[in-house]
Formats: sequence, C-alpha cells, structure tokens
Amino acid sequence: MDYAQLADLLDALPWGADGVPEPLAPLLTRDQLRSKRSGGLPAGRIEYQLLAALGLSGWSVRADLVQAVNLHKGLRPRSGTYLAAFRRLAEAGLWQTCETSFSQRRLALVRLTSLGWQLLAETGLVVMASEWELIEALHSGDTARQIAHTAAICAFLHHARVRGYATVPCPLDPAFGQAQPDAAITRNGLRTYVEVQGRGGVPWRKAAKWRNQADLQGYAAICALTPVWTRRLATEAQIVGVEIGYATDLATLANAAPAGLWTLRWRSRHSPLETVADSETAVER
Repeated sequence: MDYAQLADLLDALPWGADGVPEPLAPLLTRDQLRSKRSGGLPAGRIEYQLLAALGLSGWSVRADLVQAVNLHKGLRPRSGTYLAAFRRLAEAGLWQTCETSFSQRRLALVRLTSLGWQLLAETGLVVMASEWELIEALHSGDTARQIAHTAAICAFLHHARVRGYATVPCPLDPAFGQAQPDAAITRNGLRTYVEVQGRGGVPWRKAAKWRNQADLQGYAAICALTPVWTRRLATEAQIVGVEIGYATDLATLANAAPAGLWTLRWRSRHSPLETVADSETAVER
C-alpha cells in the first residue's frame, strides 16, 4: 500500500453523523463546522480518518498517516486541525503515542489501544496490527533499548515509504535461515532485507548479521543512526567478509532528504566505500 492508495480508502469510508460512524461517535468531536481550516470537513471526520489510516495500514509513524489523510486536503501537516485531532485520539483512549527523536528530529509513533481496535472493528474495518506492535512482539530486550530500536526501524520504514518503497517490518520466512532482518522493502520488483543497527552492539553478533544478510540476498543492507556509524558498520561488514553492500543512516535521510535511500556502497571487501549518487535510487544487482 502507498499513500495514494490509502488516501483513496479513507475518502471512501462511510460517513455517519458529522462524518463519524456510530461506534466512534461518542468519543470523537461532534460538530457541524466545515471551515477552510479543516479542509471543509468536520473535526471528527479527520479524527476518524487518522484512526482508520492507522488501522488499515499498520503504519506507526504518525506523519505517514497525516500524509495519507491530507493528500486530498492540502492542509499544513502541522496545522492546528491535526494537532487537535492527535490530542483528541489520545485523550479518548483510542491510540497510544510515543515521541522520540533522531538527530534532533522528532518522531511520533502511534498504535491502537484495545478500545480503538475494538471500535474500529465495529465500524466494519478489517484492522491490522501496527508496525510498533509487530516489532515489539518479534524482538526481545529491556524496555528502554527496545523502544529505541523499534522507533529506529519505524523511522527507516517511513523514509523508505517516502521514497516509493513498499515496506514490511520484521519479515519472517523459514527460508531466511539464520537471517532475521529488521525490515523488507520492495520497489520495481526488487526486495531488499535490511538491518537497522544502533550505536554499539556486540561485535560477533553484528558480524553474524552482515554474513547472514549476504547469505540471504547476496549483499548487506544496513541502516545506521548517523553518517559516522554508517561508515563504521559498512567497514565492519567488509572486514568480516561481506563482498557487496549498501548503507544509509537516519540522520542523513531526515536532514539532507536525498532522493535515494542509500548513501554508501561497496563493491568488494577491499574496495573503498563509495558515495551513492542522488540519482541512484535503488540497490543494483
């Protein structure tokens, strides 16, 4: 699913009174206002669309949901209309929010509460688990480190979507062998399995990750947090014998906003790391 497909689904949602179906009506804003500031829609309709966008897509980065809801509206993504909707959904106990940051860029993650899931299902929607929930269920670790890793994976998935990739968090397949990728991204028929790696980490475990990736798909694909760690992890992968690889980092993707997803690559264990040109938007085989 991409932003345009999700936007079409949201536009086709049934209305109900003031744009809100009956199961959700008591908890969402009830008004008759259709001001230009809200795109000509009742506030409750936008709240409902945001909640439905989460349930239909499973995307946990709140900005992705706004992107889809706003596609045919043209409001400012940080407008008062959306900020008020975020507050209402949280105060009504329909979604949970976690705010974090990467390189001083704030990132808000959301997931449905059990109440939000129940009421959306009662409206007739087929609701799916969020990326946040899926990653949390498939990874183990202490809470503080886990939410940081979850947020990093979600941030990477967001940047991949912005650049036209279909995304899957923590894909599972018996054919993967020892590989346990953090993400799968697909564009133009090419699927790439990606490891999202924070600072530090046990050296032998990281070495195993890069080798397992190479065994799975013929190359490593690594997302780090910063440019410095991108080079460090790429070099580590070369040292442990990975012949071909691509790397990127969340700071560059957020702050420099390159057209392509990958910023570095290497063509052999002994070749220098190369900067990926902005026009090279996909992994090459």
